[in-house]
Amino acid sequence: MVSLADALVTQKTKGTTRLENIDGLINWQRFGYRLDKILARNSGGRPPYPALSMFKAMILQRLYNFSDPEMEEMLYDRFSFRRFCGFGLTDKLPDETTICRFRGIIGDKADGLLQLVLEDLASQGLTMKGGAIVDATVITSRSKTPKGGTVSPTDPEAGWTKKQGNYHHGYKMHACVDAEYGLVHGLLVTSADVHDSLIFGQVLDAGDEVVYADKAYDSEKNRQLLRDNGVVDRILYKGKRDHPQPQWQKNLNSLWNKTRSGVERTFAHLKGKQGLGQARYFGLERNMQWAVMNVIAYNLSRAVNILSPAKG
Repeated sequence: MVSLADALVTQKTKGTTRLENIDGLINWQRFGYRLDKILARNSGGRPPYPALSMFKAMILQRLYNFSDPEMEEMLYDRFSFRRFCGFGLTDKLPDETTICRFRGIIGDKADGLLQLVLEDLASQGLTMKGGAIVDATVITSRSKTPKGGTVSPTDPEAGWTKKQGNYHHGYKMHACVDAEYGLVHGLLVTSADVHDSLIFGQVLDAGDEVVYADKAYDSEKNRQLLRDNGVVDRILYKGKRDHPQPQWQKNLNSLWNKTRSGVERTFAHLKGKQGLGQARYFGLERNMQWAVMNVIAYNLSRAVNILSPAKG
């Protein structure tokens, strides 16, 4: 028999449709099985909360850019969040320390969970369409910015890069984004001083047929990689010093950039809505997991917009 408290928490209310739609996108049973295996290997004893409920809380954190204390508070405050995570109204809820500890247990396994999301979305027709766009965006370190070119004592894995005439200290997220839907299919976080072109092949998907990228990726090595794999090359051409750029290259750049620039909308959402522009953690591994969770949350939210635009 369902208690009155549980009936209240499962009752549909205005404004909860989006989370309900996200909940219906995924075969969560597969996630629960994978998460239970991760916990069995990396934690001692029986976890105090269901692994799937904790993982869904991590998704909520990234959807709404909550800190651990804020996530704890919101689970107490919002019935819709409890329902999404699978907690009843009278259930004990995880505190911020438990949320933090669970994230540490997941560690570098988050990337495999992103692949599960992509598989479920592909089963609903959201496969790579219109080509892939490869690009990178800067994530500012949370440490106090050291003097230009020096290493931060609190975040030594962060590095320096120059973008649009300004110096930035932190990391880069290199990503492969679907040109039609804007879904992120692959990513890698590096120090900000790693040049974009060096990571090109590491974020490509085996199924890519056409690849767009900006001039930073214009190298013979990258173009040869695409040729070797039968991929259509739409990397923008760089001008050469002391040589005027041919008009045909300028024309192709202008044409291809109309598609390539679509990646900026994905980055703008991740940084503006989900807080990806400012790192929450120190260190490469923790920021990689944080970026992957941001992408999982973004892909789920974006998929709702694509599949249920009137409800999203």
